[in-house]
Amino acid sequence: MLAEAVVNTLVDQAESWPENNLDLSGFTYRRLLPSRVFSIEQRLQWLAAATSEYDPQPYEQLATCLRASGEPHDADTVLLNRMRRRRETLSRAARAWDVLQDVTFGYGYRPARAAGWLILFWLAGSVWFSLRPPAPMKAGEGPTWSAPVFTLDLLLPILDLGQENQWRTAGVSLWLTVVLSFVGWVLATSVAVGAAAVLLRRN
Repeated sequence: MLAEAVVNTLVDQAESWPENNLDLSGFTYRRLLPSRVFSIEQRLQWLAAATSEYDPQPYEQLATCLRASGEPHDADTVLLNRMRRRRETLSRAARAWDVLQDVTFGYGYRPARAAGWLILFWLAGSVWFSLRPPAPMKAGEGPTWSAPVFTLDLLLPILDLGQENQWRTAGVSLWLTVVLSFVGWVLATSVAVGAAAVLLRRN
């Protein structure tokens, strides 16, 4: 039903679509004009019901129409769900990286997530190192100790704030520095890859 169909304006409502007889592959439309409230969540259910296997076209079509209608956030939500559906076509190893992209950065459609993770780990590290400050590499030398700046230095691999290599950590604190550095690289890589992917998709 509706596969490869072309219409100018799609006038519909959530209740009007059949549950088990819907195929939107190749279906194109220029405008959406729902006759009743048709939320983005219902639209996503509509797409899922119409695509038993991953097919990017119905998602891209809906996103294009929503963006043209002045609903960029809903359009990004549709494209985010398209990427999640794409995951079912990937190998197990690729799925792990795909999930990481989703959780940390929302594939570039939710950039605030990366900032949220960064703030969370920064606060945790700042509290820990404030309570357990490490010893300086050389007694009486080095910068003034600052747990927040030290933690931020660990989390931002592309910046050198002059703290990371000036203090000697041990035990749990040493392991925490490793974790924070790893998290910083993961977030930086995810943001870079996600941003590049979004730019490529939009161009």
